[in-house]
Amino acid sequence: MERPQSEEPSYEQLVQDLETCVRDLEEGRLPLERAIDRFKEGVALVKLAEHRLQAAEAQVNLLLRGEDGQERKEPFAAGPADAPRGPRLATSVPVAPANRPRPAADDDFPT
Repeated sequence: MERPQSEEPSYEQLVQDLETCVRDLEEGRLPLERAIDRFKEGVALVKLAEHRLQAAEAQVNLLLRGEDGQERKEPFAAGPADAPRGPRLATSVPVAPANRPRPAADDDFPT
């Protein structure tokens, strides 16, 4: 889905667009060149979403600074009360259920 250049997509829109890319590729109906283009789009979406998550983490860390100005690391809730607790900052965007293979990253291919 095309957006005006000046409007930045939300993180949620990035994930939705990425899910659409994955669905298009999984259907297997695209010609090879179009499939490669969609794959490149997906990789770009993953990188942008990761950047957004890193920026959000930095913002949270800034907000958690103590009165002394020192950064405090506090864990995010991991889920149910009986689940192990610890940092829950995603480093990648989930693109498919765990039983599906992940798409290859740029560095998976020799140059």
